[in-house]
Amino acid sequence: MKTLIKKQHHRPFSLMKKIVLCVLSTVLIVGIIYLIYYAIHYLAYDKYRDYLTSYDYETGEEYQPVKENKTDVPGMELVCENEFLKLYTDTATAAVAIYDKRNGEISYSNPPAAEEDSIANDANMNYLKSQFILNYYNPEVKSGTYDSYSMAVEKGQVTVESLKNGLRYIYRLGDFNSSKTGIIPIYITSEKLEEILGKLSEKDSVSLERYYIESSTTKDMLELNGVVKKNPKTIKKIQEWLDSIGWTNEEYEEQMELAGVETILPISFQIPLEYRLVEDGLKVSIPVSAIEEYGGGSIYRIQLLRYMAAANTTENGYMVVPNGSGSLIDFNNGKITAASYSQYVYDIDPLAANYTTTENSISAKLPLFGICREKSSVLVTIESGASLSLITAGISGVYNEYNYAYPTFVLRTADNLRMFGNTSQDVLVLEPELYDANLEVKYTFLTEEYKGYAGLAGYYREKLIAKGVLTPDTQTGDIPFYYDIISGVKETAHFLGKQYLHTFSMTTFDQAGKISEELAVQGINNQVMNLQGWFNGGYYHNTADKIKIPGKLGGKSELESLGETLKKHGGKLYADVALQQITYADKDFNYNAEASKYYGAGYVVALGQVNPTTLRSTSSLGYMETVYNLLSPRYLPRYVSKFVKEIKGYDIEGISLRDLGNIVYSDKKRTNIIDREEALKVVLGQLDLLKGTGKKLMTNSANDYSFAYSSDIINVPIEQNNFLLVDERIPLYEMILHGSISYSTELLNYEDKEGMKETVLKMIESGASPHYIFTWEESNKMKNTGLNRYYATTFGVWKTDAIAIYKQVNEPLSQVRGAVMQNHEILSNGVRKVTYDNGVIIYINYSDTAQLTDGYEVPAEGYRLEETK
Repeated sequence: MKTLIKKQHHRPFSLMKKIVLCVLSTVLIVGIIYLIYYAIHYLAYDKYRDYLTSYDYETGEEYQPVKENKTDVPGMELVCENEFLKLYTDTATAAVAIYDKRNGEISYSNPPAAEEDSIANDANMNYLKSQFILNYYNPEVKSGTYDSYSMAVEKGQVTVESLKNGLRYIYRLGDFNSSKTGIIPIYITSEKLEEILGKLSEKDSVSLERYYIESSTTKDMLELNGVVKKNPKTIKKIQEWLDSIGWTNEEYEEQMELAGVETILPISFQIPLEYRLVEDGLKVSIPVSAIEEYGGGSIYRIQLLRYMAAANTTENGYMVVPNGSGSLIDFNNGKITAASYSQYVYDIDPLAANYTTTENSISAKLPLFGICREKSSVLVTIESGASLSLITAGISGVYNEYNYAYPTFVLRTADNLRMFGNTSQDVLVLEPELYDANLEVKYTFLTEEYKGYAGLAGYYREKLIAKGVLTPDTQTGDIPFYYDIISGVKETAHFLGKQYLHTFSMTTFDQAGKISEELAVQGINNQVMNLQGWFNGGYYHNTADKIKIPGKLGGKSELESLGETLKKHGGKLYADVALQQITYADKDFNYNAEASKYYGAGYVVALGQVNPTTLRSTSSLGYMETVYNLLSPRYLPRYVSKFVKEIKGYDIEGISLRDLGNIVYSDKKRTNIIDREEALKVVLGQLDLLKGTGKKLMTNSANDYSFAYSSDIINVPIEQNNFLLVDERIPLYEMILHGSISYSTELLNYEDKEGMKETVLKMIESGASPHYIFTWEESNKMKNTGLNRYYATTFGVWKTDAIAIYKQVNEPLSQVRGAVMQNHEILSNGVRKVTYDNGVIIYINYSDTAQLTDGYEVPAEGYRLEETK
């Protein structure tokens, strides 16, 4: 009986134990499977590396100047020359100059009369004589500045090498007063010295061996003799020998530790700066892989050739900067209280931007600037490293007597790490490594054939055509009419008290077809429709790795039918997709693994709308779908390749890229940092994949790197930012593109009646087509959605006005479609003159009175179209 009771008692316990063990085993197995999946799917995925490229570091040779009977640049010696140019240098100052054989003009890296400047203080005088200025952080993360003149040239810490078609200066910047020998070991073991001697030439090894004697203070060590320690020339020679064999900071510290000596190195940097003649230009580069940092110093940015081709107070001309559509800054304009012009190329990296947004600004979309004189111009293009750069321009009378423009390169960034304890505070932390890039800037010297900003734009356009980036447009006739269609929209709904998002239709594909038909009836046939919200949940769609079209919008067949409707009228349908900005409403997106992260605390990047109270750009304002993560460049190839595979199955003409052509950002995940230049290479690879589908691509507010892929561009800037230093707005961006790629303005739905008058004139001046946004349903249906900013979209309301504006702009621009904008002039009394290569001239009068120009009367707030005889 007792035995029976025991068995009855233990059976349920054993069963429960087995169940628990089974559950735990299942959980463990599932966990292991997930970890394996995670490791393979996320950690091991490195397809992005296929798009990264490296660069070569050319071996330098002993510098030998070229002998000539008579120098064209007094005080300098000839380095090399080609058909158009001569490169000169002064090895005592490390300055260079370019002599243009075609017109006798000389462009100096540094003003030759810098010493005579009556404004510059000591620091600014050093800057005038410097080829670069670097900003750095010390080990305590405090910032400092070194200029190449006072911290290298003046101290005799510069060497020079010959390169093919050029030369390289190697600067060693730092103050070695506290450690006169730098990283030359004061003490060294005989074994280590033998190792060094074996790597040097016989002559150099004999000399170096003579400099070391047996130490009287440190047992079993050799010591640098006292005479050598006090001789800067000998120290410099030894440093060159050590540099040539790759002597490192770590080897220096090892020898000093063996001697029992504390190593306190001064903060110093070794920077190579290269110059090479190319056709009608000079390429200047800094190969970052050859930069060396000592003493705990960390470079974070370099200002390159700040005063190259700078103009003094007696010269006439202006600087061209890529401010919005483009701007001019006149030499000596007297605006000495205004801040310098400064803009990041392609806008600031979102991961480095402040959360607080205080103004809406137009980004710089072109990596170029210019310095235009009366008889010649210098076009400056950032050939490599553009995404890491910003462009600055300043005038005489502020820091010195010169007007100047230059690029700055950001080579690592700092981020805030919040520390918690008795008091919370932010600690600045630095990225450990410099971005490995070849920073390359080309200075092209233009003659009178390419005079002024119009000539500068023309030269650049011709170069892009020659490279195959731009293709001349042979189409003539009516300009395109661009319009966005909002199709599906996410809306918050409730079921049994539970909140969820569902998609409703603002415009079905059938209704979008009706809009196209109605426009065609009014004579608008060259239509370009940008269909938004057509798949994966509407406007704020889920990731595009698969395509699901809501049946309520019409499905695949009606989408393709819509494309046929556009084709029938001579237009194009583009299906809109966001590939980098992933809505927070996408529950399947693994944001913790796949989104870009900040460096400091490793937080995921989450951005959104600007809160009107706090001005923070991270707000949902009640609609979570408007908050988005930035897909890491690491995983961009996976999503694009899947989208490409899907979209090939749809018979539509084009893809509209909402964010891939104008946004480039980094990923600062500490275990795998991807800088902006690397991210740009990944983006270019994805643009190649998309173009490979055979479908046309439309880009949004395109940066220059997407020109080669764009059949159409929407939302181009026809305005400029209101920098106080700027004097005139110019259509630089449009002068480059017109005649190759059709483009539109930003949305016109929100222009008031008075503002529209001026906007129409700017459209005519810049050759831009109108751009509207429409919905079939009343726009107030979006009042309680994340698209409530689109409060004026109803096609029935806008139809008449949009058609009228289009016809008003099309009347003159249809005469120049496919033509090159050959010249643009800013005349007196608010009149501008645009000349096309097909002989058509358009005068635009912004003033409120009629103006007589070139013998023609141009109506007030109007235009006049003429043809050259």
